[in-house]
Amino acid sequence: MKKNILIIAVLLLTSSLFALNPEKQYKVLPDEFGLAYEKITIPTKDNMQLAGWFYKSPSDSKKVIILSGNGDGNMSKLIEMASQFLTLGYNVICYDYRGYGESSEFKINNNFYMYAQFEKDLNAVIDYTRKYYSKFRQLDLYGQGMGAGLSIGVGCNRTEVNKIIADSPYNTLESIQKKLKDSKNQEVMIPLAFDKYMLEPEYAVAERGKSIAGILFIYGETEVVYSQKDIRILRKAAKCPTEEYRAMGATADNTFSSNKAKYLEALKNFTK
Repeated sequence: MKKNILIIAVLLLTSSLFALNPEKQYKVLPDEFGLAYEKITIPTKDNMQLAGWFYKSPSDSKKVIILSGNGDGNMSKLIEMASQFLTLGYNVICYDYRGYGESSEFKINNNFYMYAQFEKDLNAVIDYTRKYYSKFRQLDLYGQGMGAGLSIGVGCNRTEVNKIIADSPYNTLESIQKKLKDSKNQEVMIPLAFDKYMLEPEYAVAERGKSIAGILFIYGETEVVYSQKDIRILRKAAKCPTEEYRAMGATADNTFSSNKAKYLEALKNFTK
């Protein structure tokens, strides 16, 4: 199995991180790459049902990590990333937000950057993990783009969360809305009612993140939206240990694919 994990082909990692683009159909499944997985169904507190995939570590690992996507496609885009964490000795849980994949129907307006309800989804996955996989003693979070900011916001509010890996996170919803308009001439909508300490990393790391063992911030060297300046603001505000990995010559779209070996090394050093 380890051999299969290491030779997984490149998935579609060139999509935009800046707008919601749900897909209901899975273009590829984990077992097509030789990865064993279990389909799970995760209930939310507002009566949604989320589709999830559980990948068991080949080793007798007590670590589990939850992966949150960037809002483009569905969790099949995270198969290769799941394989990286299996290589690092994790059990892995991926899930689809409401309105994505085989999760409950939810009307998605493609002009939105994110929905406040996605916070309920990640919290539900954490609750499910603690209930049904209680033997795992360490619970970490990983996210990309919108999912990175969500992982920070929700993770800082959950004492069960140990470490967070945030690849190209936003700082606040208003700031990401302004940056997309200024740098990409892209208009996006943001939620109007939400808990700033749950959804906005800049507030979460400053007020709610003291119990987190560490946050790894990842960003592309040439990225203008999720920039080094924004990462430094988050690191300065954080009340927990932080590290950063700069993907040289990369944008937010290819922080991983631009140099997979370096990316994996950064993950390994942070999670050991």
